Amino acid sequence: MARQVRKKINEPQLSTKEKLKLIKKEKKQKLKQKRARLIVRNLPFEATEETLREHFEKFGELEDVKILKKEDGKLVGCGFIQYKLVQKAAKARHHLHGKPFLDREINVDFALGKDKFKNKQNVKIKQEDEVKIKEEPVDPPEIQETVDEIKNESEGNEDIKADKTEENTVISDEENESEEGEDIEESDQEEVQEEEEDIDEPPVKKPKFESNDVVEGRTVFIKNVPFSATNDDLKECMKQFGPIYYALICVDKFTEHSKGTAFVKFCNVEDAEKALAAGTELTLLGNILDCQRALARNEVREKNSAKKQDKTVIKDSRNLYLVKEGVILAGSKAAEGVSASDMAKRLQLEQYKTQMLRNLNMFVSQERLVVHNLPASWDDNKLRDLIKNNSPKNSFIKEARIMRDMRNMDASGVGKSKEFGFVTFARHEDAIAALRSLNNNPKIFSAHRRPIVAFSIENRSMLKAKQKRLEKSRLKNPKCKDFDPNVKKTDEEKKRKRENTANLEEERNFVGVAAKPGVQKMRSRYNLKTQAKLHHENLKKEKKKNKFAKKTLKEKKQDFTKQPKQKMNNKKEANDQFAKLVSSYKKKLLTVVPEVKKTKWYN
Repeated sequence: MARQVRKKINEPQLSTKEKLKLIKKEKKQKLKQKRARLIVRNLPFEATEETLREHFEKFGELEDVKILKKEDGKLVGCGFIQYKLVQKAAKARHHLHGKPFLDREINVDFALGKDKFKNKQNVKIKQEDEVKIKEEPVDPPEIQETVDEIKNESEGNEDIKADKTEENTVISDEENESEEGEDIEESDQEEVQEEEEDIDEPPVKKPKFESNDVVEGRTVFIKNVPFSATNDDLKECMKQFGPIYYALICVDKFTEHSKGTAFVKFCNVEDAEKALAAGTELTLLGNILDCQRALARNEVREKNSAKKQDKTVIKDSRNLYLVKEGVILAGSKAAEGVSASDMAKRLQLEQYKTQMLRNLNMFVSQERLVVHNLPASWDDNKLRDLIKNNSPKNSFIKEARIMRDMRNMDASGVGKSKEFGFVTFARHEDAIAALRSLNNNPKIFSAHRRPIVAFSIENRSMLKAKQKRLEKSRLKNPKCKDFDPNVKKTDEEKKRKRENTANLEEERNFVGVAAKPGVQKMRSRYNLKTQAKLHHENLKKEKKKNKFAKKTLKEKKQDFTKQPKQKMNNKKEANDQFAKLVSSYKKKLLTVVPEVKKTKWYN
């Protein structure tokens, strides 16, 4: 590697900056390789490089597998495994450290550099050498004399002990192998360091550079980036707004796949603003990119902390907790004296509520109540009076209305009551107070027929449409404060445009194919025979559709025409010769024939 770098440096074309860049790149590559290197200790003697590769290949792509051996070819019990990525190496270490391999537990760890390894060993030796001295009380003189005698004897016999220790020390094969493995590991790591030392420029520690591009407003944060997109694709896409420093796609640490987000830094603030104003027009590989202003780290932390605080507060935008308000459970005190018909009705209403609330547009209103079991003879005024009497004094009732069936009208033109109505309050507190005083109260109607009061379920989309209609009507109404004369003009212009476009489409439908200059012959797809067949088939289809299509009442009335009754001509028999003949024959046939007396055969 060092030779290749020297060759590149000797080339006359490269400038000094470029040479330095090349050296830095190679250093980075080496560091990456080192980080993804594992050392495996306590390997079984049956292990081979193939079996070790199979065992470690499950967790990622391997670049090299090396089992260390002695000069005579015997295994040391140690090996190195080089992964392509650091994340995969970490994963393998996590899953395989202390686990059995060929019926033997192996120790897996990251391979250290020469300096780090030596420092570690020195620390271990120091820890072993340290001896804790125990302070004990001084012995009496008699015992002290015996201790001195023992010391003299031990000093005299030091040479004999040294000889015995050489004979008695027995070291197991596994300990020898592990020591040799460590020596080989050191030598292997020395080689890597020597290669690094060949490079002329020593490594210089630079202070961390903190960019202020976020504060300057030149960096853009992009969402919805396609997972298949690369940095170059993104750079080409964003170049349309102006020159770019960098375009980086955010990658997950462990999976190393795209997160679907990216950062782009522009040279000028104006270009960044153009990208932010692009909207839905900006696309990359079919995805619409969502550009936003990049935030500083402090801003991101503040946002995250605010989100965490919001999560603690329970959000219920649909007010579903109010569904339980006023529910009467069987077996409770409130259920005592309630008739079977009322309980059945309550059950039915609860089932209806659950079905309604499956739609996410539906929500429980905080101010509006629905009152069931109302008498059929009651009107809106009576309902308003009832609620006034059973609600707080300062409460304001916006609406009190009984629902009626407008198909079934009385003689006076009033629809038949559906026996339920709606009441709207200005405040939520007043609505709850009214519900709690009215619901299941036996004193209001009767003990067997009690009022069923609950919060009503509303449709959010319908309410929004209603509000828009009110706003429009206010803008168009000259008596209203919000009256705007330009709104009427714009509505009229829109109507005219619609009419014009409709007329143009009608005109264009029968015009046919537009001619182009230079084209003389008819194309094959406009062949007359095939066109005639197609037209005939289309006509058949239209006839079938018209036959089986369901017509509205208006269309049926238009199609239906009453035919006048056919008048029968009264023909006179005198003028008709045929009629005369028929009548004459009738007379002859109907004339009485004289009876002939029966006689014997021989008379």
